Amino acid sequence: MKKTYAILRTEKVKSWSSLGKSVGHNMRTSGDTRSHLAKNFAEPIRVLAGDPAWEKPWRKEVKGMWLPGLKQGDRHTLAREFFLGASPEFFDGKDAAAITAWATENVEWLRDRFGADRVKLAVLHLDEQSPHIAAYVVPLKADTKRDGAVNTNRGNGRTLSDAALGLGGNKSEMVKLQDDYAARMKRFGLARGERGSKADHQTIRQWLAQMRATLPDQIPFPKPLAATLADRVDINGYGERVAKAAALEVYRKMQPAYRQAKKVPALEAQIKRQAGLIDILRTHTDALKRALGALLGIEVDLDTTQGLKTLQEAVLASKPASAKAAITNTPQTPPMEAIAHDTAHARRRPGGRAPG
Repeated sequence: MKKTYAILRTEKVKSWSSLGKSVGHNMRTSGDTRSHLAKNFAEPIRVLAGDPAWEKPWRKEVKGMWLPGLKQGDRHTLAREFFLGASPEFFDGKDAAAITAWATENVEWLRDRFGADRVKLAVLHLDEQSPHIAAYVVPLKADTKRDGAVNTNRGNGRTLSDAALGLGGNKSEMVKLQDDYAARMKRFGLARGERGSKADHQTIRQWLAQMRATLPDQIPFPKPLAATLADRVDINGYGERVAKAAALEVYRKMQPAYRQAKKVPALEAQIKRQAGLIDILRTHTDALKRALGALLGIEVDLDTTQGLKTLQEAVLASKPASAKAAITNTPQTPPMEAIAHDTAHARRRPGGRAPG
């Protein structure tokens, strides 16, 4: 059975204009383009927690804080926007009660993790490809003296601090955040994403844009990389570059299709046809390995560092020293001045004649 994953994304909001646009979009009150939204939903969004008009009183509260050297928080984190969701397959066949139970648990996790007074708004979106929650948590902290007492001699006794959310910038804090969220979602059968993954982190905007992306009509087979003179020596390096470039291009073009396949059944046949490109790439790679093996008389391994090193040594060992020098040194056309000088010198020699 295929795993379904708990998905959490978060990013800082550091300007009031960005905060206003974000809240307006998530509350469906702004004038931005929303052609990706499904129409005719009886309940396109549902406010799960907080006040949709929370931004105005929060702006007033921040204005009363003591934030030395700054323009009322312009360089501080004014809020953190959260995206809480799951793999699209998780919602297949889920009725309203099941989605409500999942959404309620998400809000409870936010309150338990950050404090109920810091969770300003949580909204469930039901009018997109997959249900998900947009939430805002503020980095509210008491402005205390060294002895821990609240400082009443300046501002309103409160300040802004990412550390108050346990997200002060240390990478381990984000890892723990993902661990905590996945542990809470485990009761729904959702798994945590791979720990230590090398995949690039996506912002909330990038994730949503990817889910809304229009699929290409067709996925062309990638063009092979042109070989250079150096590739004649480093054959394995060339093979590796070609394979990686082709695989990356195919993956990049196919990824949106895979993400949307479950939500758009009519595209599944197309996805299967495009998946054949991977088989073609694998066939070419196998052919390259067989050709190199026959040429060098060794078993070629392009999948490990040791295998690539062995291949390179075999290539160099198969060439005489003169050939190696010829391969590694690109022939240079002599300049016209040198040709003229050599011609004149030959004519001055006894019995000499111009070449050619």
